[in-house]
This record gives sequence, structure tokens and C-alpha cells, in this order.
Amino acid sequence: MEPLKKGQKITLITVLAGLMVLIPFLLAAGCTGNPPEPAEMNLDGTRWTLQEYAYEATSRHVLEGTTVTLLFSEGGSISGSAGCNHYFGSYELEGDTITIGQVGQTAMYCMGAGVMEQESRYLSLLSDAVSVTATNDTLSFADSHGFTILSFARFVPPAPESFVGTNWTLNSFYTENAVSSVISGTTITAVFDNEGRVTGSAGCNHYFGSYILDGDSLLISTVGSTKMNCPGWGIMEQEATYLESLSKAAGFRINGKCMSLVDANGRTLLLYIVES
Repeated sequence: MEPLKKGQKITLITVLAGLMVLIPFLLAAGCTGNPPEPAEMNLDGTRWTLQEYAYEATSRHVLEGTTVTLLFSEGGSISGSAGCNHYFGSYELEGDTITIGQVGQTAMYCMGAGVMEQESRYLSLLSDAVSVTATNDTLSFADSHGFTILSFARFVPPAPESFVGTNWTLNSFYTENAVSSVISGTTITAVFDNEGRVTGSAGCNHYFGSYILDGDSLLISTVGSTKMNCPGWGIMEQEATYLESLSKAAGFRINGKCMSLVDANGRTLLLYIVES
């Protein structure tokens, strides 16, 4: 190999010097292969089912036969079933820091060992959450000490029930400013048959009427009832409210084993469930 000539040596030194000058600029421009910033967490529209919750120094599985859910909606609101009652509230999310606002709930009492204790514990832990971790299939909340206090799995909706022929049991009433559960000890039902008739119990009296279905639009008319007067605080007022809400229904939505009757503006009037 021939030795480099004097001019060639100068050229090589010049190239190396140029590279030394360029390297800092390449680093500053982000040309080192650094991973991209993680995408901001977005929980809107996701729904989760509680699997475990913190209890003293350990964790407990959700009671068999109960389902606790959490739905994040647009506008910073949350809602779900606490195992017995329906609950609702607000949340703020910044990075992985979460703040759950004041939570309200309906006021039913559910029988069964530990059901109400589990519900109370869940709602208390929900307010203690300060950070959140989410994957495609799991969600967990941690408290201010970094301990995991609530663990969820992504909600898998059951196969939807049929509007016609299902025995629907009322879970709660929706008014402009509140959600009310059915009075303890009373049961309100609705069955829509395939001949355009709706029947059921209004909590005291048996009622009957007709309906017209067009897609998910609904018109209920000519509702009548028997004329018993049932003792007990609020039972007759509850019945009147139910029948009035029924007559305002303009559509329905079914989500698994839950059905909502909605008014002409799409606002929920009545929420039914299928009891197993």
C-alpha cells in the first residue's frame, strides 16, 4: 500500500475534525435513538370490573355473586355499580395522577353476607386513589404510599338480553337532579311481549298498557292499573312516579343485562336489570 501523500493527510484530518464538530449537534437534534415520549393516558369510554381490593394488610377478591364496575365517561365523570348501589362522581387525570371527586350513590340495602361492607370499603378506597396504572386489560389504583388498593380487569359485556320477553326488574329512577333506588321491600317489573303489550308490577298495583317499537324508538300508551292502596312510606308516590316515567319513554338501550328507558332527549328515565 502506498503511503498517504501530504495533501491526503490534511484532507483526512479535516474530515475527522468536521465530524467532531457535528456530533454535538446530532446529539442535540435527538439523533441518538432515544425512545419516544409515552402517550398520555386516556381513560374516557373505558369500563372495568373490580377483581381485588385492599383490606387491612392483604387483599380480598370480590364476593362471589357480586359485580363491581367502573366506567370513565367524557367530561371527567365516573359511574358504575358498587355491588349493590349505583354510584357516580367525577375525576381528574394528569399523567398517572388521579383525583376522584365526591362520590354519590343510591340508597338501597342489599341482603347477603358482606355485600354492604364490601361496597363501603370499595367507595372509601376509590376516594383514596392518587395514582393509576393501566394496560389493555388491567387497571389499578394506588394510594399515597404507593400500595395497590384496587385492581380491575377490562369489562367484558355479557350477551345482551332481548327487549321482548325478558322479565325486567327496576333498579333505579332518574330525575333531573338525582338518582333514586327502589324502596326496600318493593319490586317493580316490566315485561314487553311480542304482541305489543307491556305488563308488570308497579310496586303495589299490577299495570298494563300497549307499546309500539321502531328500532330502538319506543312509544308506551294507554297504561292502566289495578286500584289497591298499599301501606308503607312512599310506596304509592313511588308507583305514581314510575308510571309517569314509563309514559315519557321514547326509546331504550340494552347493555348486557341492563336496560335503560330514555326520554326524547336521550336522558335516562328508568334503569332495569335482569335478576339472576
